[in-house]
Amino acid sequence: MRKNEKKSKNMHTYENNAIRYLMKEMDPSEEMEFEKEMREDENLLIEVESLRASNKKLSDLPFKNPPEKLTKAITQQAVQTRSRTKSSTSHITFFIKRGIAAAILLSAFTGGYVYYSGYAETQPESTVTDTDTVEPWVDRNEILKFSEGEQVDQSSTIQADLNRSYQKLQLVNDPTSGNSSGNSILLTGSSN
Repeated sequence: MRKNEKKSKNMHTYENNAIRYLMKEMDPSEEMEFEKEMREDENLLIEVESLRASNKKLSDLPFKNPPEKLTKAITQQAVQTRSRTKSSTSHITFFIKRGIAAAILLSAFTGGYVYYSGYAETQPESTVTDTDTVEPWVDRNEILKFSEGEQVDQSSTIQADLNRSYQKLQLVNDPTSGNSSGNSILLTGSSN
């Protein structure tokens, strides 16, 4: 049985190649190889010649137009089929668009929730260390030092600094005096 299947498969390939050969659909290299196979295999040559004779008989038949009733029936059926597929395609497209919009909204809301819930978790909380040592906070140019044992009245220190900074400010009576350019930055403070 397996041998017959292989033989029928080869015969089918031979028939396809024979039709391609007769219709001049082969490349020149394929055509030469197929002609070589025909010289070696007499059955293939017989198959090609019988297909050639059938093709000649079919091409000799007169051309006839189909009946008008048949043409109209086929055209109507094609129009109906096209309208059914178009309407079903439009329904499918409608649902696909709605589904995509829903997926985008869902992902946006989920992303926003994850972002803001993660944002709240990453916010620094007041951290209390187990050790009682206080590390200085380093600003770019200055180091603020904290003393552990001494109680410093910070409000009086801050008030004193604020008063000193107010004393350094100078009142500007004429903003254009001493300024050659009319639109410049007006500075107040000490002349240090």
